[in-house]
Amino acid sequence: MKISKKVLSAIALSIVGSHAHAALEGNGYVTESGIKVIPIFNSAYEYNDNIGRYSKQENPESSSLVVLEPGVALQAERGASLYQLLYQVSSGTYFDSRDDNYIDHRFVSENFISINRRNSLSINYAFLYQHEERGTGILAGDNLSTIAESPVEFSVHKASITHAYGSDEAKGRIESSLRLEDKNYQNYRNIKEAQFTPLSTKYKDYFEFGIGMAFYYRALPATQLLVEVDVNNRDYKYDGTDTTTSQDSVDRFLLTGATWDITGKTKGKLRLGFQNKSYSEADKVDFNGFSWDLDLEWKPLSYSTVLVSAAQRAKDPEQGSNYVDEKSFDSNWKHYWRSNLFTNLSFLYVKDDYSESTRTDDLYRLGLGLGYELRDDIEIGAGWRLENNDSSIEQNKYKQNVYYVSANLIF
Repeated sequence: MKISKKVLSAIALSIVGSHAHAALEGNGYVTESGIKVIPIFNSAYEYNDNIGRYSKQENPESSSLVVLEPGVALQAERGASLYQLLYQVSSGTYFDSRDDNYIDHRFVSENFISINRRNSLSINYAFLYQHEERGTGILAGDNLSTIAESPVEFSVHKASITHAYGSDEAKGRIESSLRLEDKNYQNYRNIKEAQFTPLSTKYKDYFEFGIGMAFYYRALPATQLLVEVDVNNRDYKYDGTDTTTSQDSVDRFLLTGATWDITGKTKGKLRLGFQNKSYSEADKVDFNGFSWDLDLEWKPLSYSTVLVSAAQRAKDPEQGSNYVDEKSFDSNWKHYWRSNLFTNLSFLYVKDDYSESTRTDDLYRLGLGLGYELRDDIEIGAGWRLENNDSSIEQNKYKQNVYYVSANLIF
């Protein structure tokens, strides 16, 4: 389950320093001071046929579970400025695997401040307390998933501030940004078994500082060209069991591309360029290569929407200490067959190629959902998800089917 897209139509955008901003959707309740309060409640009943994502070498564990996600969003407009807050808790209760139960928390603040016609600030903060399901992340693979006593838990603080000089309609606009991210794992920090000690989660705690600058030039009424420079410095708080496992690194990006927004038809952002990922550890192999990303929203019809997100970049892995060259493609097609009846078709593909290793993972996820809007604020649905990981490591190969019914309320 994820936070409703109606509620988070824009909140996540500014967390990484985007200039974009939008209002929360939903009728809500407006106080005398002009603050809109939007209660949220998402729920689902699911059946999972392979909870731990075991390979064929193991007997899969199956279970039904109930997911409940209550929350509240606040919004205030002051002139051209917009302030938004959201808090949501997510709990998952497994009927046949209580060790996999979880409680996640999300707190997000997105604030767009219009200083004058040419200057604006986006100030954003998020706190996430979340989990990694067995068979994913640090616990991927049979040798870990089969012995894990609970999901991996972690907390993340993210903060960003972006200054924009130039209005959205101006011929040119400059954006400058600062970003901070602090991630800490909560359990499995000091694994005692000698063979698993290097996998202790404390070695994945990190603090990251990033700066960026982008120049936008309006070439056409609906199209802006861009040039962007971005630098991220990540320091891990603990070295591994030997000095060669330190992952401290600096990521540098030089990108160019375009953004476009053709009202009612399509909008998106494409960036292409060069990435340099250099490690402080002299024995580590640096990455120098092509990097790109795409975010696209296309409406071929007024009642049909296609979303596409794709990228290629080198990143730090959750297992191991060398970089992963990752290529990803994520898409979703939502189509209304009647005014209140719709289908959702989604497809995700992620290819991870681990440097200094023969390991490669090809992850596929296919989803099909049917939804019905009882009212503007009540939505029920049912669906199926298939997840398949084809790995060069036998114990990391798995298939998982999830069937669900859901009910979402936005008051």
